[in-house]
Amino acid sequence: MKKNCLIVDDEPIAQQILEQHIQKVDALALVGKCSNAIDALNVLHQEDVDILFLDIKMPSMSGLELLKSLQNPPKVILTTAFSEFGVESYEYGVTDYLLKPISFDRFLKAVNRILMPERASNLSNIETTQQSEFIFFKADKKIHKYYFKDVLFIEGSGNYVKIYSENKKPMKVLDKLGDLIRKLPEKDFCRVHKSYIVNLQKIQQVEGNMIHFTQKSIPVSATYRQTFERHLRGSE
Repeated sequence: MKKNCLIVDDEPIAQQILEQHIQKVDALALVGKCSNAIDALNVLHQEDVDILFLDIKMPSMSGLELLKSLQNPPKVILTTAFSEFGVESYEYGVTDYLLKPISFDRFLKAVNRILMPERASNLSNIETTQQSEFIFFKADKKIHKYYFKDVLFIEGSGNYVKIYSENKKPMKVLDKLGDLIRKLPEKDFCRVHKSYIVNLQKIQQVEGNMIHFTQKSIPVSATYRQTFERHLRGSE
């Protein structure tokens, strides 16, 4: 059975590109195109929509405002020219976040998260490990972009972590150390203590049970010692 799609975007060219992409996938069917969120609501009340391709910045009512208003939204793939909404968008449970101009290859990867969720999840994990160079954190009502190469180490305390980097002041964000380690490149980051994750590329010296950075030092615990040493050998 085909998945019914609805495009919501105030840019005609963006609508056209998405329509062309949808037409190339046999498992998809386009049931409507809207240039604003109000018209989209009317379509959603009348049609069974499985996938919503939703722009964020639109007049009168934004895509995220529309999403907030839906009690049982369909699968949502956000389409936007603005990367700063990346972290906030995932708080609404969206399937994917596409930056314009949207290539067919990237479009297909997003759609496959819905059509083939298990396989797409595995591919996504591989792509994140291999291609991502940065991570977003939300703190102080702002979204902060951190390049992995700039992070020295991360300190955990309960439901919060503190990010230490070369170019910024330490920043406290809502996240758990155990959850965060899964979002970081395994080849570069290693947990060395119940309270610390380190960037292996930034270590200046290891002396006994202490890891030294340029201006900071943190401990490595016996529990994580073997894992840490194995990671060090792998990074050489």
